[in-house]
Amino acid sequence: MQVVSAPVIGITPAFDDGTDVDSVRPNSAVHFVDAAYGQALERAGAVAVVLPVTESPASIERYVDVVDGLVLSGGGGYLRRRHRERPILPDLKTLSPRRYRFEAALLRRALERDLPVLGICRGHQMIARVSGGKIYSQISGRVPGAQEHYLGEGHGRRPVHDIYIEPGTLLHAILGTTTAGTNSLHRQAVARVVPPFVISARAGDGVAEALESRGHRFVVGVQFHPELLLDSVPIWRRLFEAFVDACRETWSRGPGLISVPAGS
Repeated sequence: MQVVSAPVIGITPAFDDGTDVDSVRPNSAVHFVDAAYGQALERAGAVAVVLPVTESPASIERYVDVVDGLVLSGGGGYLRRRHRERPILPDLKTLSPRRYRFEAALLRRALERDLPVLGICRGHQMIARVSGGKIYSQISGRVPGAQEHYLGEGHGRRPVHDIYIEPGTLLHAILGTTTAGTNSLHRQAVARVVPPFVISARAGDGVAEALESRGHRFVVGVQFHPELLLDSVPIWRRLFEAFVDACRETWSRGPGLISVPAGS
């Protein structure tokens, strides 16, 4: 039986501390993450594990010891009523303070160790923010001529607009094209990044849709949700396959790599 290397990839979950009247489970802190992330990684040949939010530096250090790559997930579709009613949304720290502190610390350690990182939606924004970039706390009113980018959860499994990918970028090399269809489920966006990060794709209205690092093996952020498009836009399978391949290369470090029978 052929045996292949299956890298272990950690996924950060959304976190609700249960302290609000419209919490997912009032008076009880919960982690939650869309199953599509793990399914996309498994489909590409990886093993996915969820990394609970923690404020323990020792636990964060152990996380990066045992995983071969990191997925910073989206916001989970959860936005408290008091935030929704504001004319301008709060920043990432205010939206989920404990999650922000956790993901920021985890991301910094991953970047220091050159672990592959894939940021999706909110995770894409986290990469930009933690590395010194800026975020539009709300696209509407901040980006002249911007189209509506939050089209609701019901539109997640089909493309609603194209993005335009910069030639010569890692994303371009992975996909082999300068245009691709995406969904659109975000209210905020990356305003700018700082070196070694670059914007690698934009929507037709100029809103940043992808970023990447030119100083790391594999650090890519996408503003949309490719994990929901693997059947309707199969080209996005290549992104997960390339990410898993980069995580597989981490095997030389030792911990975090397991073996599974091919085709199982």
